[in-house]
Amino acid sequence: MAIGADDVKKLAELSRIELSDAEVAKLQSEIDSILSYVDTIRKVELPAGVTSSPHLALENVMRDDANPHEAGIHTDALLTQAPRRDGGFLKVRKILP
Repeated sequence: MAIGADDVKKLAELSRIELSDAEVAKLQSEIDSILSYVDTIRKVELPAGVTSSPHLALENVMRDDANPHEAGIHTDALLTQAPRRDGGFLKVRKILP
């Protein structure tokens, strides 16, 4: 699968990075190499009975979502460390327009 210079420029735009023409050409060849390698790996056939990963059957064990402690028990201790607060809330500088 060949990737064109326009595709690399579009990826750079989506990633919000600026690339020179030399960087576009270099990335184009590197991405082609990566895609070629992935295509090679995809073509490998596994022996019968072998899963692609022995870890696929593992399951994350989580505790039940319950109150581990009384609500608000740590609020005062945390708020005393804040430089600015408004009642029971931290007051922070506005970062979005």
